[in-house]
Parts: sequence; C-alpha cells; structure tokens
Amino acid sequence: MSNFMENYTLWRRLPFPGLRRSENLLRAGENLALIHADLALADEHVTQVILFVDEGIFRPGQADVMGLLEGVISRLERFGEGMTTEEREVVDAHYQYAVLLQRIYGEFLRIGAP
Repeated sequence: MSNFMENYTLWRRLPFPGLRRSENLLRAGENLALIHADLALADEHVTQVILFVDEGIFRPGQADVMGLLEGVISRLERFGEGMTTEEREVVDAHYQYAVLLQRIYGEFLRIGAP
C-alpha cells in the first residue's frame, strides 16, 4: 500500500495542470481544452479516494473512471511533434497528471474491492 500512499500524497500536493488562456492548442484533431475538461472530470471522480484514505470507506464512482483516463491519455499521446517548448510542457503536465490519477484509482479499486 506504500506506493498507493506515495502516489496519493503526490496527487494531493500537486496542482491541477493549467492551460494558457490566450490560445487553444490543437494537434492531430485533438483540442487540449476539451482534454483538460475531461481530465478535470476524472479528477473529480478520483476524489472518492480521499474518503477511502481518510475514513476507510470504499465507494467507487458510478462512471468508468479508468476508461475516461485511458481516453485522456490516448488523446494526449496523439498530440505528437511540432509543439513549442511551452506547449510541450502543458501537454506533458496533463499527461503526467492523468497517468498519476490512473495509478491511484487503479490501486484504489484493487485495494478496496471486497
């Protein structure tokens, strides 16, 4: 459970990735603003883990959180080449955050399931 708690602690300290408001980043038919919104939705579902850690209550979300995160990660991977350094940092921050959520929620489901 230590990896779970390490990832959980990191997530709780890590700020949600930001977007630059001045432009809409589009690559390979993907819109980062829409991916950002889906990541925020997934993040909201993952907050169920807080109740599990704080009070031992296992109550997974009704949504397919793992599927949502897999979709976000896949879409971020399609952004590909041709980005500026600043754009790459924004995409990478979203990608790393999504992978962290996926690890936390996957462990939450594994550990908490009866």
